[in-house]
Amino acid sequence: MGGSSRSSNKTKNVTNTTTTTHNTSGTAGVSGDNTGVVLSGVSNSSVNVSLTDHGAVTKAGELAELALTSNAEVSKSALDKTAEVSKNAIKSVSDSNHENLQVLAGMSGQQAKQNSANLEALRELAQAKSDGGQVQTSSQMVKVVFAVSLAAVAVVYLGSKGT
Repeated sequence: MGGSSRSSNKTKNVTNTTTTTHNTSGTAGVSGDNTGVVLSGVSNSSVNVSLTDHGAVTKAGELAELALTSNAEVSKSALDKTAEVSKNAIKSVSDSNHENLQVLAGMSGQQAKQNSANLEALRELAQAKSDGGQVQTSSQMVKVVFAVSLAAVAVVYLGSKGT
């Protein structure tokens, strides 16, 4: 009576693999007064970055103010010079017109005198034409008769003294 036995040897190979997952994520945020950036989550560290314009915005504001002030001064100077030129031009034109009016007044006076003389000559011509020159001839005849009469009186007077 005998029994039987059985034996078995089983080998089990178990391999354990450890996988390490490194989760890298970054976030960006702005500091309270908007002058910097904070990066976090970068390989278990935080990086603080500050940004600066090295005064560029301030200097740009000063430059703009200087440009506006300079432009205001240039504009004021240009307006002052324009006003001065206009004033001088108006005075020149006024003086010139005054002189021109004086010349015209003198010429008008001379022309009026000449026109008066021309009208007198025309009146005399018209009078001589209307009476056929008789008035002028009569006037000359009176002068001739007077001269002859005077000569006759002189001859008679001188003749009476000689006798």
